[in-house]
Amino acid sequence: MATLLDDRLVTDALHGLQEWSGGTDRISRTVTVDDPDALLAAVAEAADSLDHHPETARDGNALTFTLWTHSAGGVTELDIALASRIDDLVLITQHLVRDATGHVHSVDDAATGTSGETVTAAPAYPAEDETAPGANPPLMNEPVSPRQDAGAIVVPDAEPGSIEPQPGNAPAPGMHERTDSVE
Repeated sequence: MATLLDDRLVTDALHGLQEWSGGTDRISRTVTVDDPDALLAAVAEAADSLDHHPETARDGNALTFTLWTHSAGGVTELDIALASRIDDLVLITQHLVRDATGHVHSVDDAATGTSGETVTAAPAYPAEDETAPGANPPLMNEPVSPRQDAGAIVVPDAEPGSIEPQPGNAPAPGMHERTDSVE
């Protein structure tokens, strides 16, 4: 069951959410978007994945989302998680993205660096015909020797008269122990 949040926790959570207001009983946000149907569909999908659904009111292009956990009788961590996801979806429908520092940019600006130049990440591993600068590291999970992590080596018994335990057979009296008497 979801944990009911106290007033301090709800207040702290609302500081991290865009344009949400409310208290321990409910939180809500009203947004105006160009394509409310697309936003409603995206929010419904996100809500289904969390198995937690908002109350939604529509007035033209304005949508009001109200969140609370009915079974807990107020705002829980599920409501905060869905509110955060709704914030992201609102940005996406407005062709905006939030970067790792929390700044909001247009989708077109997000692909470029701060100086306007396109930033391309270097590959994590060199191509087959290249070597890493200054080193020749092994490929991921490449064994150092052919036998590394191959398990125990099974060797045939050097003494044909001995009884070795075999799969499915009862245990032998002892490894390499002769069963016939030698006089």
